[in-house]
Amino acid sequence: MDSSRRPFREFDDSQDAVSLRLARRVVRGLSLSMRQVVLAPGSRSAPLAYALAEAEDLGALRVHVRIDERSAAFTALGIAMDSGAPAGVVTTSGTAAGELLPAMMEADLAGVPLVAITADRPEELHGTGANQTTWQQGMFASRVRDEIHLEQAETRLEPESRDDMLSAETQVALLMRQAVEARGGGPGPVHLNIGLADPLVPQDLDGGSDPAQQRWARRPILDESQRRRMHRDAGRPLEQLHSQELLGRLGEEERQAAREQIRRGLAAAQQLDAGVPSVVVMGHDAPPEAFTLAAELGQPVLAEPTSGAFDARTAAVDGAVPAHRMLLPAPEGSPAGELARRIRRVVVAGRPTLSRPVQQLLRRADVEVLQYAPAPLPWSDERLSRRTEADLDAVRRFLGSAPEGWRDAWAAAGTTALRRMRAILETEPRLTSVRTAAAVAERVRTSLLLGSSSVIRDVDLAADLGGVLGEGPGAAAMDASAGRGPIRALRGLSGIDGNVSAASGIAIARDRRVTALVGDLTFLHDLNALLIPSGEQAPSVDVVVVNDGGGAIFDQLEHGEVGRRSGRAAQVERLFGTPQTADLQALAAGHGVEHRLVTNLGQLDAALAHPDDRLGLRVIEVRTDRTGLRDLHARLAAVVDD
Repeated sequence: MDSSRRPFREFDDSQDAVSLRLARRVVRGLSLSMRQVVLAPGSRSAPLAYALAEAEDLGALRVHVRIDERSAAFTALGIAMDSGAPAGVVTTSGTAAGELLPAMMEADLAGVPLVAITADRPEELHGTGANQTTWQQGMFASRVRDEIHLEQAETRLEPESRDDMLSAETQVALLMRQAVEARGGGPGPVHLNIGLADPLVPQDLDGGSDPAQQRWARRPILDESQRRRMHRDAGRPLEQLHSQELLGRLGEEERQAAREQIRRGLAAAQQLDAGVPSVVVMGHDAPPEAFTLAAELGQPVLAEPTSGAFDARTAAVDGAVPAHRMLLPAPEGSPAGELARRIRRVVVAGRPTLSRPVQQLLRRADVEVLQYAPAPLPWSDERLSRRTEADLDAVRRFLGSAPEGWRDAWAAAGTTALRRMRAILETEPRLTSVRTAAAVAERVRTSLLLGSSSVIRDVDLAADLGGVLGEGPGAAAMDASAGRGPIRALRGLSGIDGNVSAASGIAIARDRRVTALVGDLTFLHDLNALLIPSGEQAPSVDVVVVNDGGGAIFDQLEHGEVGRRSGRAAQVERLFGTPQTADLQALAAGHGVEHRLVTNLGQLDAALAHPDDRLGLRVIEVRTDRTGLRDLHARLAAVVDD
């Protein structure tokens, strides 16, 4: 593009390779809002690697190197998921870029601002048989909020003004905005593809003119550690402040707006339907104000572990109904069954995915269902069968005030069911996967990532996350919540790949130890999460592996019933149980990772205690037997029969 204007230049690297110059401007655009980048090595992406290393030396961002691209992508996903800020993953061209697809798919449906940065061959090499060359533009189409391609020979390096929209830096910065505030779609992944031409290494220049010695890299106005410190200094979540204390912190115009909002809320409360037997279903990543509303109206909350209801800095644990998935399908005529059948309205907040009884409740013909969606839902469109509502006052009017004693009845029924289940689990001769999952969730003193498949459902079923039992594990849960971070999971697509890597990303984002609770197949599927380059600092993660030698979840589904038919057991075990006999201790040792085998709850408690006293990765293996799980679940389900 011809222009008579002189370039606007903040630093001079005009003597360096063009690929390095482009890479620096890309990094400048990224670092306006990104603080963490995960890099998988490659030759075509070398200019980006050199530029990122320079930026790290200048304090603009942090770089984490991983050998496996898929693990790198899920590590970046974990960083972005926990921090809420964009995190990048950088790969070379070819199949390396394709390895990012699973994480991009998860980020899409989970609304996570993951930034895929893929190096590409220049345009003139495409269609010529050049090595490691494929068409990468649009490779994540329909999975990303936006994507751009920068061709080295065609991209403007030097902006003509501070607001030059066509410069490489500005184009990248605008793409980053799409990751966090895409119109209509909400936060989500974006793709930056860059065609880089030789030479791919920095020029050998005199030290005085070396661009690496210039302060070319940008820093975010407020980085994540500063933001986290501000939140810690606040002491309490904003919603827990008393109204006068809150108003005292606002300016005059803000105070007037807050008073008006309170006035409208009180007026709406006076117009509520009275005595409406409703419940609030809090699925994955539910807006926290939904719980506050349920508490205000006296309606029971049916909360999944990753809903946010059980995070340390919320009060939600006081009102979430334990063992709710057992109460909903209770037989007609039982106290729990009568409670479930009285439900007439349901407000859904977040995305419920764990429980078939909850899904059956949402499909009942005699129940009105409303989805609270204050922001775009990344996992649904106009085909969602239930009506959505963004206005909290409208949700309040729909929900109505609860009948007298309604919430207390649910709490009592849930506590009774949980206590009876606990009694059954305590009498088992060996430690079961259900009891192990519940114990870890109750006792852990760190942020917790729950693996997909069985373990998250076991926690949802039997863990006393709210401490309602008041002693033993329940007391441990309450004590743990005082210092525990959020409970996370990959529920966008609920895959078993990348779970351990995502936990590593959470540990990086929080700069604290994290616990991952996963099944054996989930662990083996992401074994490369243990493969950390020797020059890198290993993330601090305790990986608790419930090892039952295969896939336990299928026995709880229809396939378990098929496996009990004559002549079908071996077939179902082979096709779905996928039995394995991998030596986890040897695998850990081969990666230089500590391994610890536990056989009882006392050893598990000791292994999880004092998380701040250790660094790096560690595998805690709990061996269980899945052969009796279907019968165990049948006995657990019977606790609500009378």
